[in-house]
Amino acid sequence: MIMDYLLIIAGILFAFEFALFFWGIYKSQKLKRNEGFEPSVSIIVAARNEEKSIKPCLESLALLDYPRDKIEIVIINDQSQDITEDIIRDFIKNKQYFKLVNADPGKDNLKGKTNALSQGIEASSGEIILFTDADCIVPQTWVKETVSFFTEDVGIVGGFTLLKAKNTFEGLQSLDWLFVFGVACATSTLGISLTGVGNNLAVRRSAYNKVGGYRQIPFSVTEDYALTRSILKETGYQMVFPFSRNSLVISSPCFTFVDLYRQKIRWGVGGLDMITAGFVIFGVVFAFNLLLIAGLIFQPGFILLLTVLLKILIDFSFVSYLLIKTNKYRYIRYFIAFEIYFFLYVIILPSLAYLTKTVKWKDRKL
Repeated sequence: MIMDYLLIIAGILFAFEFALFFWGIYKSQKLKRNEGFEPSVSIIVAARNEEKSIKPCLESLALLDYPRDKIEIVIINDQSQDITEDIIRDFIKNKQYFKLVNADPGKDNLKGKTNALSQGIEASSGEIILFTDADCIVPQTWVKETVSFFTEDVGIVGGFTLLKAKNTFEGLQSLDWLFVFGVACATSTLGISLTGVGNNLAVRRSAYNKVGGYRQIPFSVTEDYALTRSILKETGYQMVFPFSRNSLVISSPCFTFVDLYRQKIRWGVGGLDMITAGFVIFGVVFAFNLLLIAGLIFQPGFILLLTVLLKILIDFSFVSYLLIKTNKYRYIRYFIAFEIYFFLYVIILPSLAYLTKTVKWKDRKL
């Protein structure tokens, strides 16, 4: 009986939390805009051994619908060991608004990608700094749409990123990202900004400078989270996270299980620094999943069946809503694989992250 009561309570909390998420995403589509705002912008892209993906990224950046005299695109070659630099040089030839920076080795707080981004920002001058990754493709409207959300009190604007998917392994990752971005969007809109994600993120330069930039921010394996938290904590600026198809970035999934494992470990280790509200929000999901496993082992029955069905229904509704709004509903065919994968890693990842001493990313230990 005790297990049944715990399952019922956890199920109610889970349903209530996701009702709030739906409300937050709905509100995020009605955020206040600064119409006509057209600041100078700097787009920062760090690239390390990206010979297979950098050209499509550069091509999408070259097609951006924004005044050429107000945009600069800084590509940082992060000590690549392939032909990434050659591809960049060849592409940006005769394109005055592109700039190549070859990153020097960093030290202290400046390690890995953080070091490359810091050097790229220091070589730029735009009023608004936009970040994306070298394996991403941005829409033509990306800059214009993103800067429109910089009202007077906003210092950070987040945006959605969706992964391309051609098979089940890639599809479950795509739904995973969409799920996480949906939670980040909803909570931010409801006043609990958890994080921005560095493949679709924009900040005011004045806010970046006020916190001392990456040279002063304590090192984190999730540099986007560290930057977001520092600005929110140390400045008077707010963060908004609009759910807009016009700023939707497309990225590539991990192609091997090893790469996916390393990505999740990096996210998990970075998440250990999450604010208390974040632990509560994700703790509800963790506790509910853990109770479902306990119920299956110790007290299978009608209540357990109802709570399992409740979880599947809520997850399916949440993912479906996001897919419809991003015009990617065909990815719903990956839902069953995603649900199994998501259920397992929500339980396993916190322990792995806590026990992990080093993180490996892009062939470097951080």
